Amino acid sequence: MMTHSTVWLAELQFFISLSFMAIFFALELGLSWVLFIFRVRTLGRAGPVWMGAYRTWARIFAIAFVLSLAASIPVLILLGSLWPKFLSATTVLSSPFLAAIIVTTLIFKSSFLSLMLYAHRRLPGWLHGVAVGLVALLNTLIMVLLLAWVSWVHYPVGATWSEGVLQSVKWATVFSQPLFFWYLILFAGASFLLVGVFIQAVVFWQSIRRPADEGDRRTFRLSLVLSIGAWLALFLAAWGHGLWLSEHQAQKAAALSGYWETASSPKWLIAAWSDEHQQMHRFSLGFRLKTTPWLALNEQQDYVGLDKAVGMLPPVNIVFWAFRFVLLLGLLVGFWQLRTFWLVVRRHFDPGALSIRWRRFSVFMPFFAALLLFFGLSYQLLGVLPYAVFNVVTTNDIYAHLPLGWLTVGSLVAALIYLLSTVGFLSLTRYVARHGVIPVARHRGRA
Repeated sequence: MMTHSTVWLAELQFFISLSFMAIFFALELGLSWVLFIFRVRTLGRAGPVWMGAYRTWARIFAIAFVLSLAASIPVLILLGSLWPKFLSATTVLSSPFLAAIIVTTLIFKSSFLSLMLYAHRRLPGWLHGVAVGLVALLNTLIMVLLLAWVSWVHYPVGATWSEGVLQSVKWATVFSQPLFFWYLILFAGASFLLVGVFIQAVVFWQSIRRPADEGDRRTFRLSLVLSIGAWLALFLAAWGHGLWLSEHQAQKAAALSGYWETASSPKWLIAAWSDEHQQMHRFSLGFRLKTTPWLALNEQQDYVGLDKAVGMLPPVNIVFWAFRFVLLLGLLVGFWQLRTFWLVVRRHFDPGALSIRWRRFSVFMPFFAALLLFFGLSYQLLGVLPYAVFNVVTTNDIYAHLPLGWLTVGSLVAALIYLLSTVGFLSLTRYVARHGVIPVARHRGRA
């Protein structure tokens, strides 16, 4: 029982650290492309209008970058301290990925980010725009490397194993498997959705204090179009990923639906709680379906339930409820964005045309988008447990077996630091929204 508890707590601590890093990296990624759009627009006739938006959001991007980079350090430390055998078991693939990510991050930090933030007035406008674009491209490259690594861990194709150690891997399959494609769309969509509603929240908050100017209206229109496009991409990718699960990971697909008994009539469960030992629901609320494309079929064309799934079962209740929260939050954010677009499209995208109550609630929309990303990560990352490498290596195989007390204290301290960091980020964002560009330094040549 103690070993099981420590493994569970170690998994939770690692997931919390990874989620914090992922949320701020999603902000950093989305904002880097938004800033590139802003910077390109500054080269046109409405340059002064877009330059104000660029300078404001460059400061918020820099804060998100610092938190994302700082959060990656605990993730690397925990990867080595909690799961010391993971890198040695998968060194053929993990070492090149880790080296590429670290080198790319160092180049990104030391060169192009410096040009972006501190050489605004020293470079020609077009050249500074190239630097901003390269920052966005490098961020995207880091995302590609991370998701290729994670998708392979969740579905290790093209690999040769010997006694639980990876001997060789076909690199072409790592970057060409469908799961990698779905993960790319899902994370990029969540990133742009989060950034879109985040920008809207700041504009809404400013419009409550003062009338919106031309820069606010243009920024608001861009963010609204961005968030709606990202939401549609998320919807399509979630559907495609569900179809992929039904073909390749029957146990996770069945856990998603809360489907226990093979060949029984499927139901769409609104709410349920499973007893994994008895392999049944303690209670369930839903309605029956004639057919569902998100469940695997066996040779007899019967739906495969959790009772017949091959391999160890994931944490069924976590997968089931995380997916329900993703659906609920996705519908809420999507409805709010579409309704907002309908209300402002004929009013020249003036946020001040909406009611005070609507604007005040919209200020909290980034929290719902962040929760959407968090529960999406819960569904994807925790849904492959107890495997560290799907169907090959479990977390218990690579666990360092640390004392429960150390893990408890470490988890509480990490949660407190992440909470304080989030509060600090929101406070600085509020300061930027209220006062404009933060006077970081008086030296000429800084953005």
